[in-house]
Amino acid sequence: MNYNNKWFPYGISNSKTPDAKVFCFHYAGGSSSIFKHWVTKESTIEFIPIELPGRGGRIGEPCIENFNTLTHELIKNIIPLLDNTIPFFFFGHSMGAAIAFEVAYQLKSKYTISPQKIIVAGRHSPHKIDTSELHSRLSKDELITELRVLNGTPKEILDNKEIIDFLIPMIRSDLRLHESFVYQNQKLSIPIIAHAANQDIDATPAIMKHWQEVTRDECIVQEFEGDHFFVQNLGETYLNSLIEVIKDVIAVQKVSL
Repeated sequence: MNYNNKWFPYGISNSKTPDAKVFCFHYAGGSSSIFKHWVTKESTIEFIPIELPGRGGRIGEPCIENFNTLTHELIKNIIPLLDNTIPFFFFGHSMGAAIAFEVAYQLKSKYTISPQKIIVAGRHSPHKIDTSELHSRLSKDELITELRVLNGTPKEILDNKEIIDFLIPMIRSDLRLHESFVYQNQKLSIPIIAHAANQDIDATPAIMKHWQEVTRDECIVQEFEGDHFFVQNLGETYLNSLIEVIKDVIAVQKVSL
């Protein structure tokens, strides 16, 4: 039997008890499909990709452009999936890192619920200024230029006027959503693992280390080869590394019980 709603397009399996659940938040302009192969991976870890409105199976819905609105909706839908016998984690890439941070903060402050850790990739710490050139105010041509620089969208898509005209409004809405996030001295009380790529100029290891300043617990920075889209480009190598990190956390937790 699977629990399924529009926020979790790959469903939630109730036929097995995982060692941990990992809720996955995608980057601006992305969708849950970027984590599809994580779901099918043979593992005791259950990956749960989140689908935001305005893409994938939710293409007919308007995008959410307000961070507070999104956080409220996510918490409302995530809480029913939590089980105090199964540890859970948040993973977020780029914009998804900010979402993971804010949802973790609101869960703790309003419901006294916390993930074991949050794992953030490819985004500066919430209290630091965004130095990237990708913003919602850019013209279509400027957005396309920046997407080429980021190197995460296939050239065939960027060169196809029909497809890119379809995608640009969703990308722009996601950028507005990201820009609506306001840091108000929020601070977590759980560990953070920050993943940085050595060629990601807006989220270098030196930039990612500042995540330490938004948690009262430890922050560990792990460096990977690649650019901003290293999470996807490294494929199975990155996924295996992520699984090992989560298993290590669980093992330590079991020893301490």
